[in-house]
Amino acid sequence: MLIVGGGLAGTTLAWTLHFRGQPFVLVDSGDPSSASRVAAGFVNPITGQRLALSWNYATFLAAAERFYTKVEVELNRSLFVRRPMVRLFQNELERDRFTRKAGTFGVTTGALHLDKSRFAAPLGGFELPDARQLHVAEYLRASHAFFGERVRVARIDPTTLAVGSDHLRVPEWNEAYRVAVFCQGAAGRANPLFDPLPFAPAKGEMLMLRIPGLNEDRIVNRGVWIVRESGDIYRAGSTYDRNRLDTTPTAAGRAEIETRLREFLQVPFEVVDHVAGVRPILDDRKPTIGRHPRWNSLALFNGLGSKGSLQAPYFAEQLANGLSNTGTIDADAGLAPPSEST
Repeated sequence: MLIVGGGLAGTTLAWTLHFRGQPFVLVDSGDPSSASRVAAGFVNPITGQRLALSWNYATFLAAAERFYTKVEVELNRSLFVRRPMVRLFQNELERDRFTRKAGTFGVTTGALHLDKSRFAAPLGGFELPDARQLHVAEYLRASHAFFGERVRVARIDPTTLAVGSDHLRVPEWNEAYRVAVFCQGAAGRANPLFDPLPFAPAKGEMLMLRIPGLNEDRIVNRGVWIVRESGDIYRAGSTYDRNRLDTTPTAAGRAEIETRLREFLQVPFEVVDHVAGVRPILDDRKPTIGRHPRWNSLALFNGLGSKGSLQAPYFAEQLANGLSNTGTIDADAGLAPPSEST
């Protein structure tokens, strides 16, 4: 099997095949600004401005914990860690919305145990003690190193592939594969082999900060989040821009994050790095996976968006089952049949 794209989707599919003893070649462009390589990797049940309960959270989390535990054993390192999150209310509307939903969430407001000399929280908030974080960049780096020669740093031009009903050939390598799975993230918008997906991508910018003496290991979120990387180095983000879909950091993005940070962070900080990526979000905010509706030698795994760390293991397993005819793919995530006009 050829896996095109070495981000969260492609790498997680590669591990799923590895655990099944199935051969693969993983092709990765090596782009340091891909969405996966700059992702924060947060996993928590309550998300967004509307404080919504994340879709199928318990099912996805159970699959993620099983999967990442197996990967950690293989790599002999901790990657998927419990990381409590403190969510501070931005306004009274948000606080009232949470109060109405608190019974559903099983979470209550209470003492946040925040140092008031460092954080401002006049409206209070709540803590999610069971939130997690996947160290995404380390997961990708260590996984690719583990796979060794099965990873190729290259770019595949879909227009050069010789596609057949039961196999495809990569002319520049003179190699044939039973199936190629495209896991290209936002770059998949330009793949002519698939009918256009309903992409609604969003650019996100993040800052790396030095904050001496802050000493906070939880994720703290109030419009933007801040999380400790190591020592006095913290990551903060992120912006949400649907118009400028590139990976170039901007002065406006930096200013937005800094302004929002100063609304609740009461200690000085120094910006030491600034990165950006484009989230591969689909209109319905659910992944799309499965075989091409016409060509059995093509398949797709895309649309993980900002919940990739949570959802990738579950959908990689579903896709592997579908490609081997050992299971079915959730109807919510399956590729649509071809349109009448194409």
